[in-house]
Amino acid sequence: MYAPIPALNLLKEFEDGVEDYFAPGFELIAFGEDDGGYPQLSDRIRPFALATGSGSTYTIWLLDDRADLATLPVLLLGDEGGVHVVARELPELLRVLASGRSPMCGWDGVDYYDEREEEDGDEGKGGGEGDGYDPCPENPAFRAWLRDRFGLEAAEDPNAVVRAAGTELGDAFAAWIGPLVPDAVAARGTA
Repeated sequence: MYAPIPALNLLKEFEDGVEDYFAPGFELIAFGEDDGGYPQLSDRIRPFALATGSGSTYTIWLLDDRADLATLPVLLLGDEGGVHVVARELPELLRVLASGRSPMCGWDGVDYYDEREEEDGDEGKGGGEGDGYDPCPENPAFRAWLRDRFGLEAAEDPNAVVRAAGTELGDAFAAWIGPLVPDAVAARGTA
């Protein structure tokens, strides 16, 4: 068993069965064995995946003592700074991942953008093999898996999902993170 969260165990099986990335830079890591670069948060987070190739981390935020960890919020801990709520629960994060967009995180916010659009703009729009860069070639398989396993579709606008989660959980997040990572609250106040 990979994690005490059935959905993550299913995701691990899926990840082990594909040859390439299914979400840009996403890769499961040993559940709960890291602090994501923020040791002061370690008692209330359970890291489970890399969010980017540069080391940003997705983690379950132990907001309260509920038994079903999949229903807890998900944070993105930026490798260059920034700690942000990105989903109200794990299934919501799976929808964000299925969008195929890459997270860019800093103290002032997190934004999911489409790397493929950048490349298409540079190389022209083509449909043939070898045209452009695809950061997640297994994304269609992941979308099908998400639909089959959970009845969920990819988020059309992952940034809207992230904003909604941040709005809903913002006060509780600020109250918790403020004393531990003051920069996270200072940046939130100016956004």
